[in-house]
Amino acid sequence: MLESLRNSVNSWTAKVLLALLVVSFAVWGISDVFTNRAATVVATVGDREVTTQEFATALSNDMQALQRQAGRVVSIAEARQLGRDQVVLARISTRKALNAEAESMGLSASPAAIRRAIETAPVFQGPDGTFNRYSYESALRQEGLTPGAYEDGVRQDLARDAMLQAVGAGTAAPRALAEALHRHRNEQRILEYILLTKADAKDPGEPTDAQISAFHEGNADQFSAPDYRALSWVALTPESMADAIEIGDAQVAEAYETRIGEFTRRATRTVDQLLFDTEDAATDAKTRLDDGTSFLELAEEKGQNARDIALGTVVQGDLPSALGDAAFAAKEPGIIGPVRSAFGWTLLNLRDVQEDTVTPLDEVSDAIRRDLALIEARDTILDESVAMDDEIAGGATLTQIGERTAAVFQKVEAIDAMGRGADGQPVETLPAIPGFLAAAFEAGEGEEPVLVEADGGGYYALSVDGITPSALRPLDDVRDDVIAAWKDAQRTDALADLAETIRARLGEGATLASLAAEQEKEVSTTVPVRRSDVAPPLTAEIVDALFRAVPGEAVGGEVTGNYLIGTLKEVVRGDAEAEMAAVDSTAERYSRQFANDVVQTFSRDAVERHPLLLYPRAIDETIANLGQRY
Repeated sequence: MLESLRNSVNSWTAKVLLALLVVSFAVWGISDVFTNRAATVVATVGDREVTTQEFATALSNDMQALQRQAGRVVSIAEARQLGRDQVVLARISTRKALNAEAESMGLSASPAAIRRAIETAPVFQGPDGTFNRYSYESALRQEGLTPGAYEDGVRQDLARDAMLQAVGAGTAAPRALAEALHRHRNEQRILEYILLTKADAKDPGEPTDAQISAFHEGNADQFSAPDYRALSWVALTPESMADAIEIGDAQVAEAYETRIGEFTRRATRTVDQLLFDTEDAATDAKTRLDDGTSFLELAEEKGQNARDIALGTVVQGDLPSALGDAAFAAKEPGIIGPVRSAFGWTLLNLRDVQEDTVTPLDEVSDAIRRDLALIEARDTILDESVAMDDEIAGGATLTQIGERTAAVFQKVEAIDAMGRGADGQPVETLPAIPGFLAAAFEAGEGEEPVLVEADGGGYYALSVDGITPSALRPLDDVRDDVIAAWKDAQRTDALADLAETIRARLGEGATLASLAAEQEKEVSTTVPVRRSDVAPPLTAEIVDALFRAVPGEAVGGEVTGNYLIGTLKEVVRGDAEAEMAAVDSTAERYSRQFANDVVQTFSRDAVERHPLLLYPRAIDETIANLGQRY
């Protein structure tokens, strides 16, 4: 709460700049210091101390915000794993370093400015929207603060804020830069175009025998059979061994009981929570809920929304013990509480209640049986691989190895490097062993097989029985394919020529509409597009050309085998007043960015003059004490 009180009188500028500095916390030269420093101090920043109370309060507030964001309870251990303790300590230390810098410059806030900041803070305003002395004193009492101590903190915050604003002042972005950036990002253009296909190109007619023969030889890669290999192999995998292992029903039933947790969906509760300072307040809220007020309405009265109050779906153990016991004792959705917790009095809204459910044995028996077979296979595969190796050393053939061990013998007369047979279809008997096919195409014909242990626990030995090198298929076997490919290539070239002719005529003054009519095409028009709007039928190259063109200039390019040709129809001009406002907004955004960069650089230099020393024992003790509440 103290953190929220401090923030309530700070400007957005200071908040943004302080947040930026947290990122650079790690490069300040932080060092672990083991001294006899009093356990009430977790760090010093120059000659200023960060007390355990300051650190604990700030970390507690940070954890509550983290829990609202996560929608569930977050333990102190989780928060520390996320580095939240370091972030909080960085934030406090940054503030103290900059406060010291402002003080060294003689900066301070006037009593009138302090009073105005406090009186206009929303947290201290009453129902009528004006400053409420009772709210002010009550909030400070809850944090154990005196008005003098709190007002001194406000004075330092205002002085620091003024210093940072002064450093960042006068860093406006040049308007010419803002205009150029806005235009580049937001300018819109319209393209009118026709789409030419290969059907629009001149018919190449039928090729002569000489053309067919030349195209066949000139595109040998396209009409060549791949390198084929005749292979024999034995393969041993847990999966292949498991196929031959029988698992009895008694084993399956025993495993089911042992693994019952896997087949049990734990009970869950979908929960919202509202926290109150006193039992009376929680009881009054419960009465209003019973009378028909919604949980969300109560939350909104407390300045919270649906995300703030949602803990999400939890299982037993996710919630603190008292809340968890109450939530999981209920068997139906509804309001639970008030329940006392470490933070006060809580009302829970159970939106959904799900009890434990167990999947029956008959629905998972096949999966369990397979799992048990695989386990047994993995336990015995090493012994079987030793037997395979012994057989290979003794000169046994691959066929004999397959007969005498658990390995599976297979062979294929022709397979290519992609795992396809001579018919172009995948070879189904190929073992699912990583690297097997690559090894087969690296091995030489007739080499003695050796046992290979592959990734995943598999073993294999293979023999290359024959190699059929890649060769150009006879023309008579692929004549139809050659003719079709020749015609396609001719149409592709003709299409490029047609597109170039149309582009040239556009440059000579012909209209796209007249050229479209000649080609019996309809002229299409795009919606206004920006430089980043790349969507069919446009490509990145066409969009780039569009934004380099002048109105009426030809723009075109290939589009998935077709060709788009058109002209820039219009550069869209926005409303002058709206454009002026957009440029102003761009200039303001970049001015803030420049200011933040300047202030961040200034602040890094400033904090170096106020060295940060940490006291790990005090930090650990503070976090351990806080862990009793989370």
